[in-house]
Amino acid sequence: MEKAQSLDQEPQPVEIDLSRDSLSDRIYAHLRLELMTGLHTPGSRISIRGLAASLNTSATPVREAVFQLVREGALELKPGYQPRVPTLEIPVYLNIRETRVPLERLAGELAAVHITPDEIGALRDHHQGFQAGEANEDWRAALSANQAFHFTIYRASKNDTLVRVIENLWLLAGPFVSSQYPHIRQASSEVHPHLLIIDALERRSPSETGDLLVRDLREGSYRILRHLEEKGTEKKKSKRSARKR
Repeated sequence: MEKAQSLDQEPQPVEIDLSRDSLSDRIYAHLRLELMTGLHTPGSRISIRGLAASLNTSATPVREAVFQLVREGALELKPGYQPRVPTLEIPVYLNIRETRVPLERLAGELAAVHITPDEIGALRDHHQGFQAGEANEDWRAALSANQAFHFTIYRASKNDTLVRVIENLWLLAGPFVSSQYPHIRQASSEVHPHLLIIDALERRSPSETGDLLVRDLREGSYRILRHLEEKGTEKKKSKRSARKR
């Protein structure tokens, strides 16, 4: 049996077409997607030279893309150190979540009005990819399919400004959420929120679609917080046990 892919594995270089437009813009978009889908975990460092080598380009456009992400808060940079993915504090994560709530509700409501049959078909395909990733414990594939599922809905809102703002929030929270993902999977016996969302979109129900997107966001967040609380409790028990020895 093929070994399941771990989130702790070294990121594999991804081939992208750098033949058109600005190199730095395209590398910037490439890095944004990697951060949103959890390819880089909190605390991990980004090697400008290494990334340039993997993309077969010079360090200059990579450096420009990285500095843009630093300005946006998606990466942090201290003098004398490589750029690093921030380690998100819980209060900051909660602020991002609560900012996402009304925006994603609005995107869902608009999508229910404008979505096309082809886009609904794409949602079904993305959900199948998501399920396959989970079944194989290929977390990166599952996270990528989940991101594609949600952004198909956001783009179906036909509001580019709204999509961009939501994308920026995913960018900030993506590495943190992705690092927790293997520990917070939904119980397989439950009807997955993706299927409920697709059903609401097919019935052209704006309010229900918006509510379901928010529910999906909040329930995932609650599972993350519960896992972190349990992890913290285990650490405290371990420390107390070590002191008694």
